[in-house]
Formats: sequence, C-alpha cells, structure tokens
Amino acid sequence: MTQPTIETETNSKLLKGILIGGLVGGALTLLDSHTRNKIKRSAILLKDNSVNMIEQVKENPGEVKEQMVSGVKGATNTIKEAINDVETLYENVNEDVLGKVTEVKDISTDALDSAKEATSELKGISSKVVVAGKQLKETPAQSLKDDIKKGEKESDELVTQSELSNEKSISSNF
Repeated sequence: MTQPTIETETNSKLLKGILIGGLVGGALTLLDSHTRNKIKRSAILLKDNSVNMIEQVKENPGEVKEQMVSGVKGATNTIKEAINDVETLYENVNEDVLGKVTEVKDISTDALDSAKEATSELKGISSKVVVAGKQLKETPAQSLKDDIKKGEKESDELVTQSELSNEKSISSNF
C-alpha cells in the first residue's frame, strides 16, 4: 500500500479542476444559439467526412492507400524543396554578408594602419619643425642681434669710461 503524496494529490486536484473548468466553459458557450449552431454544423461535417472516408476505404482500399502515399510523397517533396531553398538562401546570405563583413574589416584595418602611419609621419614632421625653430633662433640675424647688444654694451662701457676719464681730467684741471 502506498500513501498518496502531497504532489500526487495536488496534481489530481489540478487535473480535476481543469476538467471541470473545461466542462463549465463548454456548457456556457452552448448557451449562445449561434455557437450551438456552429458546433452542430461542424459535428455534422465531421460525421459526413468520416462516413465518406470509411466508405472509400471499404470500396477501394488500394486507391485510398495510393492517394495517402501520393499526398505524403508530395508533402515530402515540397518540404525537401523548401529545405533546399533555405540552404541556398543561407549560402547566399552567408557569402554576401560574410564577404561584406570581411571586406569592411579589411577596409577598417587598412584605414587604421593609414592613420597610424600618418600619426608617425606627423610626429616626424613636428620634430623637424621643432628643429627648424631652434635653427631659426640661432640664425645670423639672431647672432647679429646678439652682436648689436654686445656692441651696445661695449659702447656704453666705453662712453662711461670716457666720461669718467673726462671727469678725471676736468677735476684734475681744477
């Protein structure tokens, strides 16, 4: 003897609830006359089709079998064609999209390499500009300016010395 567990009791209550809910829902839908008529027509069509199928199987079982096999083969062929179409589409998309992705990747890699080269060339150019600037500061014009400044200092010193000597000579005369 096994004792029902909580899980099996819960499952059986759930199943009972689903069945009762389905019956109540079905009964409520039958209250509508339009729904009742539709269900009645569907049941009659189902009965008639079933009777016709049974009669055909009794009269010509081979023919019904051939029709069913033919229908299954037709559906199988249609499914195979659809699978082939999907494979072809996949291959085309794969070639086109992946080809473009590879192409874009190559282009972006080339662009990145070009940018890196341009950066290194710009660094070289800027170092040359710095050197040129230093050279400009050391040009003869700068040397000339420096010489002029030195000359001015020297001349100032000479003037100062001559003034001093003049003062000495003037003071000695007195």
